[in-house]
Amino acid sequence: MNSTLEELCILAQRELGTEALNGKVETPFVELGLDSLGLVDFMFTVEDHFHISIEHDRALQQPTLAGLAALVDELIAAKAQPLAAAA
Repeated sequence: MNSTLEELCILAQRELGTEALNGKVETPFVELGLDSLGLVDFMFTVEDHFHISIEHDRALQQPTLAGLAALVDELIAAKAQPLAAAA
């Protein structure tokens, strides 16, 4: 499990007040107990934690912790590219 996914599991555990989610990274958010409002709150938490901006529609294309981790990694990499090009 990559570090982004591990961090998302920890954030989700706090948000949901549940135990370890490591074995549920492919479980849809709704089945984890996140309704639409909870998911929006969780996305804000993720954005603040990783200092990124997530389009809600893109996050819902793969509505799992694993899918969100892939999106977060993609957004972080895209954010770093202009910095790498300038160096």
